[in-house]
Amino acid sequence: MNPAIFWRNLRHFRARHYLSSTLLPSPISSSTLRLQSSNLRFFSSGSVKPPPTQQPAQVNSDEAAPTISTSLSESKKGDIRVEDVSNKEFKALIEKYFNGDEQILPLIMEAILRRGLSGKHEQTDDELIDELQRVPLDDVKDQEFESDFEELHETDEEIENLYDARQYVIQKKMKDPFFNMNDSKWDEMIKEATEQGFLKDTRECEQILEDMLSWDKLLPDEIKRKVEARYKELEDKVGEGELEPQEAYKMFKEFEDQMVLECAEIMAAEEPPPEEDETAVTDRKKKIELDDPPGEGPILRWESRVVFAPGGDAWHPKNRKVKLSVTFKELGLSKYAFRRLQEVVGKRYHSGRDELTITSERFEHREENRKDCLRTLYALIEDAVKADKLVEEARTAFIKDRLKSNPKFMARLKNAKSSNAQGTQQMPV
Repeated sequence: MNPAIFWRNLRHFRARHYLSSTLLPSPISSSTLRLQSSNLRFFSSGSVKPPPTQQPAQVNSDEAAPTISTSLSESKKGDIRVEDVSNKEFKALIEKYFNGDEQILPLIMEAILRRGLSGKHEQTDDELIDELQRVPLDDVKDQEFESDFEELHETDEEIENLYDARQYVIQKKMKDPFFNMNDSKWDEMIKEATEQGFLKDTRECEQILEDMLSWDKLLPDEIKRKVEARYKELEDKVGEGELEPQEAYKMFKEFEDQMVLECAEIMAAEEPPPEEDETAVTDRKKKIELDDPPGEGPILRWESRVVFAPGGDAWHPKNRKVKLSVTFKELGLSKYAFRRLQEVVGKRYHSGRDELTITSERFEHREENRKDCLRTLYALIEDAVKADKLVEEARTAFIKDRLKSNPKFMARLKNAKSSNAQGTQQMPV
């Protein structure tokens, strides 16, 4: 008997055994039959009267009978004692069967029955079978292995020939256009991307990179001569011992920075003058007036609601709502004050826009609500500035605690105090 067929039969046998106890019908007592027959009525004409129903007391007495019978059956099951087979013994029997001893198969079936009747191995049997199925088996044919493999792995049905996995992987990779990339494939891909507009022409970028590699060719001749002369001068000083290499390197770096600024000025002078259209655009930009009121400090952005009511009356209850918005960065607060204000404000602060919004509709008139918004803003700023003082006090307290814990410092401090006290006593009055 092959191991694959054995595993299949073993699994089906265990399933039938465990399901048999649940599928078997329980014995029907005579009392339940009497109850069911009393509720049933054969088909007849309307003139026939239905049979009288039983009294509720009798029904209760009859319902107690099935419970007694079930308890008796449970007590009988408890009286049956079956010797349990441990996992170690069960695994040893299966290993003997795998080694070629087919006569031990009845003992295995008996062990399965004992384990099922004990009711202790309903879950461990499945784990044991899965564990033994992972172990490679000898003398297994392709057909038997394929039947078991299909039961375990149903998702592999898409592959036509499962045993030729190498050919399947090769075909899959050949369909991938980006696999085994070479120069011709790369050029075709870049060309297609530039034609469709996904990429720009890379020639300009390549030229810039080449110029960056050979940056010395971009410098004017005057700058090149100055750099070479300065380099030779510093090299001679280092060779004679007048300068150390580190100092010469710093001096050459400073000279390079000066040459870069000078080269930028030369290139700006060589550029052609701007055209009239460009100058007109810049003049227009300068003439644009920004929404920035005169004065210093943060910009306060007000928002109010205006409702035109019928009848010519200018006052409306919804006109009193006022919103004040201000940017946190423009308040000029420190880091600790900013954090304290952010914690106090909560959801009124919009982190994406870095904006604080204050709303007021406490008073009937709009101007009073504006004053209320300003008072709230000043109070928030005054409270946030207290964070700097708290941080300073915390720092000084931390430093004092660290100095007090240092015995050497405390000894020096006591000596200094004692010397100062003696000096004041010796001074003439």
